[in-house]
Amino acid sequence: MPGDFKEFFDLRKLDEQQLGQIEFVLNSPAYVDSFKPYIQGVLNQLNVLWKDRSRQRSDEYPDDFLAGGAVFGEGLLKFFDLLVSETSMERIHASMESMTSEKQYDMRRERGAVKPVVGLDQPATPGPADPDEF
Repeated sequence: MPGDFKEFFDLRKLDEQQLGQIEFVLNSPAYVDSFKPYIQGVLNQLNVLWKDRSRQRSDEYPDDFLAGGAVFGEGLLKFFDLLVSETSMERIHASMESMTSEKQYDMRRERGAVKPVVGLDQPATPGPADPDEF
């Protein structure tokens, strides 16, 4: 891989909380058992396509596209491996300590990942009908 992936994946751009949160995710079974193998599978597919020298493949997926995807994916995995090897459990605990359920919900809501439930402040079952309303 040409160049140094650290040029693009710069840890200095992350504050302690962000770094701790990323370390938390990367040290979870979800990363090791699902996400990392998924990325490796994508890289394998890119490399298989890259080796296919047919005109049809090169028209659909140019070499530069496949090379860029492979280099990015390999750099990302190396970056993640570096973070895992340098994980500070204290940093993980400190960054997650302030993450209450309410704060996590608010952050997701602000990003548009969740929408508030309409009528959340209303009772689940309606009360008796008020004859004056009709």
